Amino acid sequence: MLYKKRNRVARLPFWQSLSTHITFVICAISGVLYLLAHEFDIQLLPIKSYSILIAHGFASYFFALLFGAVMPVHIKAGWKNKRNKISGSLTVLVMGLLLLSGLVLYYGADTRDAALWVHWVIGCGLVLLFPFHFIAGRRANYLAMKHAKKSSHKQNT
Repeated sequence: MLYKKRNRVARLPFWQSLSTHITFVICAISGVLYLLAHEFDIQLLPIKSYSILIAHGFASYFFALLFGAVMPVHIKAGWKNKRNKISGSLTVLVMGLLLLSGLVLYYGADTRDAALWVHWVIGCGLVLLFPFHFIAGRRANYLAMKHAKKSSHKQNT
């Protein structure tokens, strides 16, 4: 019962949380599928790798928009309330590096091969980091609520 009444600091509205997670999943799956098809010649779907790349590009564009939308409220509130700072900071850093390496992939001819490997390694890292940040945030809110309940109980006695 305590978990359901947790503190809602830096919590996104349902529509924003859902759209961020769905877009992340589409971006991650299309990125992994393209990596497997392009680099390792493993075709898991009967779709051309270029079509997968287009889906990845669209999903990453919308994910970048949603990421920018969470900055003013979600990231600011989490930082101010000292919640989930390590995984949040790593997520922001990794997202920045992914956006930068994606731009280099699209526009940089000379450094494309290096940017490709950086993008793949960091992208695979984000596939692990993003869910960890979500779970760590839930845990931080639960512990804060538990601590607040314990403090208010001590003050009342």
